[in-house]
Amino acid sequence: MPDNAPPALRKTPPKLVAIDLDGTVVDYHDRQLTRPSAAVVKAIRAVRDAGVPVAVVTGRAIWGAVSTADDLGLADGFVSASHGAGEYDLALRAISHQAVFDARVAVDAFRAADPKVEFAVEWDLDGWWHTSGFRRDFPAQWAGEVTLEALSARPAPRLVARVDSDNRYGSADRCPHAMRLAAGAALAEADYHVEVGYNGWVDVGPPGVSKATGIARIAEYYGVSSADTVVFGDAHNDLTMFAWAGHAVAMGQAAPEVRAAADEVAPSVWEDGVAKVLSRWF
Repeated sequence: MPDNAPPALRKTPPKLVAIDLDGTVVDYHDRQLTRPSAAVVKAIRAVRDAGVPVAVVTGRAIWGAVSTADDLGLADGFVSASHGAGEYDLALRAISHQAVFDARVAVDAFRAADPKVEFAVEWDLDGWWHTSGFRRDFPAQWAGEVTLEALSARPAPRLVARVDSDNRYGSADRCPHAMRLAAGAALAEADYHVEVGYNGWVDVGPPGVSKATGIARIAEYYGVSSADTVVFGDAHNDLTMFAWAGHAVAMGQAAPEVRAAADEVAPSVWEDGVAKVLSRWF
């Protein structure tokens, strides 16, 4: 095959479909999340009508992920949230798995790297507990303010460290200020999983936990191999599940390195790329 030949597209239908949310089936408009388009909802319904399960795999917290899963018509199945640290059973409407870690060392490391850093933490389904200066400039479920001592004292599936950012809200590029914060904190990979976001965010989770481990848990439940799983995503935190899955689909507006890691590049989220790819099989 010539070096510039396009990759061969998967012809056989998958036995499990996994979808990211933000930038994949929904997007931000004026800092508000949109709802999935009718075309995407119809495509997801066709997958399920064919007897193939659809899983949500997202960096969002569980409570934020479930609302979009409902919009997609997913009345059962699983949501893997918080970069794989949380799992929610849509039929039971309950957390089905959660991995946690000790946040204290991470908080101290971030504060040493930048005294202006602010924090939010995810505990169960309460919403975001946050320090006093954490900017609540996006739609979310807010549980309330918490002291640093209280935030550090309880194990959590996810900690967010945040600094000011010049990045456009919803940007596909990692925030350079957040990258410097993460580098300064220098958290050990053996102790934490770190994801640098686009808007001044650094997400911290349990070691060895990622979107790949999240979808692998769900695939095991269904008895489906990675080779028979198709995943859709648009961001750097999707790269682990791209590497795990038999067929990875990047959205057209994704950063170049994300598109390069995929087996296929779909049209953008604004062009209903997920629906157009799924229509090949369902």
